[in-house]
Order: sequence, then structure tokens, then C-alpha cells
Amino acid sequence: MEDLFSEAWAKRFSNKWNNNTEMVDQLAAANFDSVIAFGYLDYPVPEVILEITQGLITHTQPYAADSCPVAEWDLRAKPEQWAKWRGNGPGITGLGVAVASRQLQFVAGDYRKMIRQPLLAGPFLKFFTFL
Repeated sequence: MEDLFSEAWAKRFSNKWNNNTEMVDQLAAANFDSVIAFGYLDYPVPEVILEITQGLITHTQPYAADSCPVAEWDLRAKPEQWAKWRGNGPGITGLGVAVASRQLQFVAGDYRKMIRQPLLAGPFLKFFTFL
């Protein structure tokens, strides 16, 4: 299995995301265009940037301050926490606990606003299965 947040990981993650038509359709219905970053707690910058247009990942790249768009969502966790969630997300209850206990931190983005919108909450929980 490739390293988390590597270029190979980003390609595989994008393919799984884009091939999940139910999730993409929900995000498109919500007019979801965004830039999402993923990384590790206590690191100054994220590891990878994903650009989403109408629910589809249209571009991925390793983070580079001089060439990346500003992330609207920046999610961080410790490497062992990401590994624990890989392929089997925390579920809605576990997600609330992870955010409350700061195991999952939103450096950018409004977790509460997102989780209250059904067209965004479902896909957000689903993305963990692609890690």
C-alpha cells in the first residue's frame, strides 16, 4: 500500500472519489467546488491539495506554498490516526468524538456547518473509506 498523501495515494483516492457517482452527485447537487488539504497535526503545512469542481476531484498535487490555491478545508490528524481511519472511517459518532477530542482538526473549514448539510455530511463520512 502506498504512503498516505503521496502522489500515488492522491491518484488512487481521486479515482475512488470520482468513481463514486452517488457521492459525486450529492456534492454536485450542493454545488460543491472547493480546495481541500490533508495533512498531519503539528506540521506547519498540509501534505496534499485536492481541487474539487462540482463534486469531482479535478486536480491533486503535493502541497507547495508558491503554487497551491488556498485551502478552504484543511484537515489534520496524527499519522497513526489517519492510519486507523484508513478504509474504515470513524462513522458519525466517532467523527464527533474525533473533532471534540481534537484527534481530527480543521485548520480551515467549518465542521459544524458541513455536518449539518446532508448533501455534504454523507460524502464527508464516505471519504474516509477512500483513505
